[in-house]
Amino acid sequence: MRMNEIMLSLAGAELPSVLPDDVPAAYRAIAEEGWTVDGNGAYLLSALQAGYHGSTAGEFEDIVHFEATVNGRGMMDYDLPASGPERQNRLLRRSIAYACLALQAAPAESEHPLLGYVSLSEGGLSDDTLTANVTFCTRRSGIPPYVSDIQDYSEESLLELSRDDAVNALKGADGR
Repeated sequence: MRMNEIMLSLAGAELPSVLPDDVPAAYRAIAEEGWTVDGNGAYLLSALQAGYHGSTAGEFEDIVHFEATVNGRGMMDYDLPASGPERQNRLLRRSIAYACLALQAAPAESEHPLLGYVSLSEGGLSDDTLTANVTFCTRRSGIPPYVSDIQDYSEESLLELSRDDAVNALKGADGR
């Protein structure tokens, strides 16, 4: 697990335990549908691949950015307060829980490590609303990583999770 200084101040030094019930139902369904490896070798959440109608893999800088685009989503927040600590805490828990649930559903053995990224930043029409985004992509030799130096991200909080991080953080999915 890697995080920048801003995320460290929000989440603390250790990844919090999260529950599958922290994930909104629509996002839980995406994670539970599982993963597909497409014809180009991209690791894609099956539910998101089915609904993706953007540029093809060949039109991207590399396969990692294609994966991040197809797999990326803003976290649901319409039911949260417009601002304040409750919004921040619940967005963070939801996002981490979703990332963990999706990563836990990923194939345990793969040629390329699959990573999840959770970010919180100011967004909205006036850049005054805390928003969260979650995406997933692989790390591949010979291709620059999606995030090289996580500390370079100074305008948002950013967390990188591996499958092992997710399994350790997600409680309740297997009775623990």
